[in-house]
Amino acid sequence: MSKKNKKLTLLVFDEAGQKEVRSFSFKKKTLSTAIISLVIVFTITIISLGLLSKLYSERKQMLSYKSENELLKIRLTEYAKKVNEIESKLVYLEDLEKQVRELAKYADEKTKKLAVGGKEIDILRDYSATAERKESEFFNDLNNTLLSLSTEIEKKQNSLSELINFLEEQRLMTLSTPSIWPVRGWISSKFGYRISPFTGRRVFHEGIDIAARYGAPVRATAKGIVIYAGYKPGYGKLVTIDHGFGYVTRYAHNSKVLVKVGQRVEKGDIIAKVGSSGHSTGPHVHYEVLVNGVPVNPLEFINEAANDQ
Repeated sequence: MSKKNKKLTLLVFDEAGQKEVRSFSFKKKTLSTAIISLVIVFTITIISLGLLSKLYSERKQMLSYKSENELLKIRLTEYAKKVNEIESKLVYLEDLEKQVRELAKYADEKTKKLAVGGKEIDILRDYSATAERKESEFFNDLNNTLLSLSTEIEKKQNSLSELINFLEEQRLMTLSTPSIWPVRGWISSKFGYRISPFTGRRVFHEGIDIAARYGAPVRATAKGIVIYAGYKPGYGKLVTIDHGFGYVTRYAHNSKVLVKVGQRVEKGDIIAKVGSSGHSTGPHVHYEVLVNGVPVNPLEFINEAANDQ
């Protein structure tokens, strides 16, 4: 290298290293510029590779977040279905409660609503909260809440169903229990032992005699099914009704029977007309109440309030 010309000479030898094949001369300034350029290009390349690596990593992370969000949406959709099922059960429970209130004949509309405990669930609100807390904590809490609600609802549903069955049975029993006067009149002969107006002997009177005007309406004292409608010795024109629950009623000495065997009647329905058929001394209704086949005093069943209603 010559310091005067400030040049650099590059000698290229053959493989044996004895004979010069080619030589190259460079100015020192040109070489420095080339080296600096190479360093700059290398630096830019390194920086670019770093940026590309960072972009790739961020894209991969974004794809991972997107996949996690998709899974989260799927799980939230499943929970939303469970919430809808719970809401449907709540609507069903409200219907059951209405039936219970109707059967129990609650007069006060301001009575307390059905008590339903547990945390209220807002999927959208809680979904936004997942960004601020652990996902596993969120879903565990939601799972426990849904399980608690489902358990409570099932308990209340079973309880209300049992109560409805009980009240329905009580309602049917009430409707099937003789509780009104079969005819408006006055009692001419009570239940129990008496002197027979026909034989003069002491006999047991299995019902009550209610004197009334001829042709007055005779009403069923409870809902039931007519099991006898026709003439019977001693009773005259008779109507017998089976009310279920062991209750049977008889209406005798009618002038006219207005129902047929197998006919369903409701409490208060007109079933006959007052008469004096059979063994009778005047227009009246011989009214009997039998419980499991045993005659009982009909006056023990007559409810004045029900009769007035």
